[in-house]
Amino acid sequence: MKIMKSSTLLAGLLGLVFTAQAQQIPLYSHLYFAQAMVNPARSGAKGFSELVTIHRQQWQGMEGAPETSAMLFNGATNKERIGYSVYAFTDATDIVRRSGVYGHYAYHAQLAENSVLSFGIGAGYVNNTFDMASIRVKNEGDPFLFPANTNGTLDINLGLNLKVENFQLGVAAPQVLAPAITYSNNYTGPVAFHLIRHYVVQTQYDLPIQKDRMTLSPLVVVRAANHVTPQVDAGMMFNVTEYGYVGALYRSNFGASAQLGVHLTPLLTLGYAHDFSTNDYATSLGMSNEFILTYRFGDDKRNDRIEAEIKRLKDKQRQADQNGEKLLNEKFEEFKEELEAANKKQLAAQSEELAKATALKLQEAGVQGGGVRSAGSTATGRPSGNASDNSAPSQAGGMGAIKGYTKEAYASNVAPGSTGFYVTAGVYGEQENADKMVQKLKAQGIQSRTFRDPKNNMVYVYLLKFGTYDEASAARESNLNGQYPGKLWVKVIQ
Repeated sequence: MKIMKSSTLLAGLLGLVFTAQAQQIPLYSHLYFAQAMVNPARSGAKGFSELVTIHRQQWQGMEGAPETSAMLFNGATNKERIGYSVYAFTDATDIVRRSGVYGHYAYHAQLAENSVLSFGIGAGYVNNTFDMASIRVKNEGDPFLFPANTNGTLDINLGLNLKVENFQLGVAAPQVLAPAITYSNNYTGPVAFHLIRHYVVQTQYDLPIQKDRMTLSPLVVVRAANHVTPQVDAGMMFNVTEYGYVGALYRSNFGASAQLGVHLTPLLTLGYAHDFSTNDYATSLGMSNEFILTYRFGDDKRNDRIEAEIKRLKDKQRQADQNGEKLLNEKFEEFKEELEAANKKQLAAQSEELAKATALKLQEAGVQGGGVRSAGSTATGRPSGNASDNSAPSQAGGMGAIKGYTKEAYASNVAPGSTGFYVTAGVYGEQENADKMVQKLKAQGIQSRTFRDPKNNMVYVYLLKFGTYDEASAARESNLNGQYPGKLWVKVIQ
């Protein structure tokens, strides 16, 4: 404030000097819910329209204490790329009353799938009024009391905001032109009120809890201006989508704030903030109260649920793809075994038919006894020489009983063919061959049983059964914790 007149006027406008040297933009404890009031780049960032009203009464009980009322309409269009807002406020401190209205425009540029860079600009008109009737002076005929005491000027706000996943960083410059409001030039110099450029940096991280049913948001706001000590707000907001929110905020060189809000409906929220002064003047300044009412045009709750459901389905699909790939590999291995077993069965049947046909031919040729033997076989039909006997116990790996699993998982405690996920060691076309493998495993101290799948008529030799595919797959991949050196796969019975 420049006043080129008598000391009487200087004393009468002492409150203005304090206002001019302090930050001029209004303070809000509920800035978390109305960020477009300070940063135009936040306009339309939520993707839906809303109306926010705030009333703040600071240092209640003190004469001339600041009192602020504000209203914000916030919306988005063009598939959420374009945001807009209208912001109006009235801020009264002692004999000074400032009011203004701004129109904000924001463009949200999609940098990546989860990254958005927003640019914002706002233009408006700010009006300053002095309540000359409240000035106590000795000379009530002072000429300065009579010139026009209401005047205004055009103003511009700028803003930038970066959102990456759940993290946000915004920078704003309210009153970027720093214009002067001139009231009179009838003195040796102009009588003017200077708006000062401010800088506001805000950062927050939204941590979703229980699939977005709740959100915990730490936040920090730094306000600065020329010739003014920077002020830092640090706090946390905990929002429960179904019910309401609680928050706490510390403001440097000022005090602390506690916030409480209730979601009256999915569209309507009522909130309250109570501020406590903690500086050297705390006992004189008293308490501050702030109320906020927010109305959303459209069911934001439904949109949030849809987004959360889409995210859940994507995660589920991703997990299903991974499990599906594992299951596909298991099925492929199982198919190979089944095919090999089927081929062996068919080959055995063909060999038997060939043997019968050969015997019949020999009989017809006068050969008696039908004693046809294959090379390397004895008269009893068993392999001769050093041929391997599959029923003999294997010493590979020197392994003993399988340990480390629940009692109910072992083959001896499982009803064959019951629903579940089986860790199998073999598949055969004939029960006799499956039984041989069971005996072989028994000789190694490994429990196993068999069952026939009626869908493909194959016989499976299983060691363990689990209630979930992940358990069975983990056992197979670890080769039963390194206790089984052979091939394993998972058989699913539904």
